Amino acid sequence: MICRLWSSYKLKSGTLNTYLTQLTNLTGVALMALPLILSNAGSGFASIDAAATDEYFEFLARANDYSPLEHGGSHGTIGFGVGVGLAGYSAPTNSDVMREHWRGANQPVSQSQTAPLTQVVIPRFQIHKGLPGSIDVGGGFGKDAFSKATLASGYMQWTIYEGFAMPAFAVRGGYNRVLGLATTDASSVTMEGVASYGFLRILTLYGTMGAGRHQIEVRSGAGFGSVMSLNGEYEDTVSRVLFRKSRSVGLKVQIIPALCDVSIESKRTGDAQGSYLAKISVGM
Repeated sequence: MICRLWSSYKLKSGTLNTYLTQLTNLTGVALMALPLILSNAGSGFASIDAAATDEYFEFLARANDYSPLEHGGSHGTIGFGVGVGLAGYSAPTNSDVMREHWRGANQPVSQSQTAPLTQVVIPRFQIHKGLPGSIDVGGGFGKDAFSKATLASGYMQWTIYEGFAMPAFAVRGGYNRVLGLATTDASSVTMEGVASYGFLRILTLYGTMGAGRHQIEVRSGAGFGSVMSLNGEYEDTVSRVLFRKSRSVGLKVQIIPALCDVSIESKRTGDAQGSYLAKISVGM
C-alpha cells in the first residue's frame, strides 16, 4: 500500500515538474519577444501595398517637378529678380506611407505618427538672372515645415523668339533634388517648351509642355512596414525611374511694372493630381 502511494506521488510530482518546465520556457520566449512586439505596436504602421507605394512615387515626381513660374520671354542682361512663394500638393490617400517615408532624417517617430498629412504646402525662395544670348538662369529652394525636407532646384532657359507685344517661345531645362528625408531620395531632370503672350505689358499668359526623368529610392525604416516592389514582393529598398509628361498654365501680373509682379500656376505631372503654385517677386 505504501509503495503504491509513493509511486502515485512520484508520477504526479513528475507531471507537475514537466508542466512547470514548459511554463518557464514559454514565459522566457514571451519575454524575449516582448520588445519586438512593443516596437512594432508602437510604430503603428502597417505594410504598405503596391497601390499606396505607386501613389507615393507619383507624389515625389510631382513635388520634384520644379517650376520657376516664369513666361517664355528673356529678362535681358540686366534682368534680376527674387521672389517667395508657395507650392501645394495633394498627399497620398494612404496616410501610413506619408508618415513612414515623408519623415525627416532627425524627426522623432512619435511626431511622424501624429502629424496630419493630407496636404503638403511648401514655401519656396526663388531667384533668376538674365544673361547674354537670351538666356536666363535661376533656382529655387523650399523647405517643408513638417518633415524638414529640402527641395533644391536649378534651371536654364533659352528664349528662341520674342517680340514686343508678340508671343515668346523658349526651351527650359532643370535639375531638382529632394534632400533630408529619413528613407527617401529623389532627383529629377526635366525639359519643357514654354510659350507666352503679353497683354498691355501688364498681363502675361503662359503655358508649358514637357517631360521629366524622376529617379527615386525608398528604404524601409526600422520598426516600420515595407514598401512593395514591382515584382509584388516586399523589399527593403525599392528604386524606380519614372518618365512623366508635364503641362502647365500660368498667369503673371505686373503689380508695379518692372518692379513687382505676382504669378500663379496650375501644373500637372503625369496623370496624377495637379499642383498649385504662387509667387510674388521683385526685380526685372
